[in-house]
Amino acid sequence: MNMQESILEINLKNLSNNIQQLKSLNFNKNKTIIAIVKSDAYGHGLLEIAQVLEKQGINFFGIIKLDDAILLKNKLNNPKILMLSGVDEKHIKDAIEMGISICVFDLDYLKTVYAAAEKIHKKALIHLEYDSGMNRLGFKDSELFKALGYIEEIGKNGDFLEFEGIFSHFSSADTDVDYTIFQLNNYKNILKIISDRKLKPLYTHINASSSILSNEIKDDFSNSVRPGISLYGINPVNLQMQINLDLKPLMTLKTGIIQIKQIKKGCSVSYGGTFKAPNDMNIGIINAGYDNGIPRMLSNKGRVIINNQYADIIGTITMNMIIVDISKIKNASLEDETIIMGESESKRITVEEIANYAKTIPYEICLNIGKSNKRVYI
Repeated sequence: MNMQESILEINLKNLSNNIQQLKSLNFNKNKTIIAIVKSDAYGHGLLEIAQVLEKQGINFFGIIKLDDAILLKNKLNNPKILMLSGVDEKHIKDAIEMGISICVFDLDYLKTVYAAAEKIHKKALIHLEYDSGMNRLGFKDSELFKALGYIEEIGKNGDFLEFEGIFSHFSSADTDVDYTIFQLNNYKNILKIISDRKLKPLYTHINASSSILSNEIKDDFSNSVRPGISLYGINPVNLQMQINLDLKPLMTLKTGIIQIKQIKKGCSVSYGGTFKAPNDMNIGIINAGYDNGIPRMLSNKGRVIINNQYADIIGTITMNMIIVDISKIKNASLEDETIIMGESESKRITVEEIANYAKTIPYEICLNIGKSNKRVYI
């Protein structure tokens, strides 16, 4: 019996390829790359991904959790790190001590960060997040003006705050050009106001993967970019709007067949009997289920690859098993490798395909599969 566990292969050569592809864009020339490795590098493994990025000359990382920032500080060669959602108040001093840059998004939090820096007599590095129209985290215009005034006052009287960066985030760069231009103009106006006030942040950034890879955005008025999902080989932009780059996905999810059986016409399959055999069939029981991050919505919709042939998923996906129709796969055996996501010699199942069936986005699929399977780096 083949009880092969599910293995998630992460192809680090493809990561290197994707970095070079992104660097090749004229849009990114001479810009600082802030690699977004939050959420365990989108399920790909934080440290392993960051180490490859470092070898490719990238030394600035966007993170959410302070523990992740500490890991990178300890394992990499003096990396620069931006906490994209700020730092919990009780850990602000720790972040300042380590020279970690902190996202600041409202005036009270700015004052809290400064007070912590003043108390330990060490400069806090801050990036102000401007809400250009996403209505998520960040300063609105009037609030930002107050923050800039506060920074100017601090600059006259103290030495414990460095206005290191200003940034914003597009909400719809992959779908809505007009609204993206609206946000970009708001951001551009703020940059001008900052410049007019003689403030000089070292880093300015608004572009993430969707806008980097859109052929609709010609200038972002910034000196830095924040690629995220594109590092991992996924282009989130619709075909009509996207720049054509040779991005290669890193993830391949593989497992095995644990049983093969024959069923008669009319037999029901899996929980709820949602599939009834239209004729006599050969079926394979696959050693993976929604516990492995495979969306249950692929029930009776998705497919796998066995022996370089597609096999349809039949019946309801269960916690630890999937049932597939192998009637047309000659000589299928318990020794056969099953590809749930990835490619064989001539067949491919993409994360986008899985996300489409699951009515979600590739980001969520990567995170769920990434945290639910043993990773092997190749």
